[in-house]
Amino acid sequence: MTMSSELENKSNMQSELNVKKIQLHWLLQITKAINYDLPAPQLFEVYQSVLRDHLKINKLILYIHEHQWHCMLKYGVPDEFQIELNESRLAEISKIMMTGGDMPEWLSSFETIIPVNHNKQDLAFAFIGSSAHEDIVNLKEVIPFIHTITNIIVVAIENKRLTKESIRQAQIEKELELAARMQSMLFPAHIPHNSRIDLAATYLPHQMVGGDYYDYIELNEDELMICLADVSGKGISAALLMSNFQANLNAKAPLSKSLLELVHDLNTSVNKSAKGEKFITVFLAIINTKDRVLKYVNAGHNPPLIYSGKEFHLLDKGTTGLGMFDELPFIHEGQISFHPGSTLFCYTDGVVEQENLIGETFGMEVLMELLQTNHDANTMKDLHVGVINSFNDFKKSVDPIDDVTLLSCRMLI
Repeated sequence: MTMSSELENKSNMQSELNVKKIQLHWLLQITKAINYDLPAPQLFEVYQSVLRDHLKINKLILYIHEHQWHCMLKYGVPDEFQIELNESRLAEISKIMMTGGDMPEWLSSFETIIPVNHNKQDLAFAFIGSSAHEDIVNLKEVIPFIHTITNIIVVAIENKRLTKESIRQAQIEKELELAARMQSMLFPAHIPHNSRIDLAATYLPHQMVGGDYYDYIELNEDELMICLADVSGKGISAALLMSNFQANLNAKAPLSKSLLELVHDLNTSVNKSAKGEKFITVFLAIINTKDRVLKYVNAGHNPPLIYSGKEFHLLDKGTTGLGMFDELPFIHEGQISFHPGSTLFCYTDGVVEQENLIGETFGMEVLMELLQTNHDANTMKDLHVGVINSFNDFKKSVDPIDDVTLLSCRMLI
């Protein structure tokens, strides 16, 4: 080996060593930035500085997946330049690619594509342009380094996102637990019992916080008001609206001169609380155990049934759901005899709209058959057990589509 060759080798080795030192320096800087918990924009600034200022990469586009693909960093290309990442294109760029190989035509203006995968998921794609290095060999030599820092930064940002999502989810769960406890307080603490009437209620929430509500209000010695309601939507906002409705119902019911007046007042209250964003379907009835008469208003709710052992009556007279209109467009009060042995059965849409494994709905016909079959049940609680058992047998492994609430009463004497 000649002296000049030795000097050239030493020079090359020294040059490579210097490159490695610089790369190590930037790796340490990036690691420090991550450890200091710098926000994502500052991490992107560090990443861009390494590629543009140190490695002299003339163009870069970095796409990161957060529910959908977003361009997080871009330079060296026109502002309007975009890359559409659809499934077919993603399949083409699943590994590091360089020009001269299998680079797709739609990426001909870039030299290299670097994918970032984590837990078998595509997190990011870096589209790299040419370098100020003398030839493509030098670019190939720095690609592993670019791949490393791209992975480090993208995975760090993804971990930040997952941590924030975990904290947010924990906060939501705490709020839902609080809302569920609050909602449980809306339901009556006890069910009225006397020698004239047998009452029962069953509530099976679909989620931690449901949108169904039932209540009993003893107006006087002879009159009992019952209510079954279903608020549109679910979650905390629905629970808050239902809480407000419950408070207004219990405050206004004993003072109202009639069901019609009460329903008008409740519609006004719901409008003030919901501001047109939600509505409530409600069935309100007053049972006079002395006169054996049931008066009711059905505000857009699934029509309850009265079964005497011989025939069914649908209780469908009333008005629209509360909160749908500033002023109710119409309202009618229904009245029906409620003789001993007759059963009033109220339910929410989670019962009749439930589907089974082959897409059939539970429906009104099945419900009416169950009421006929279980009409001789000793108590309303026994009736509910029979209905719920048949409901579960029908849907089998299919998840409930909504809350399931049953409310029933039977005139005894």
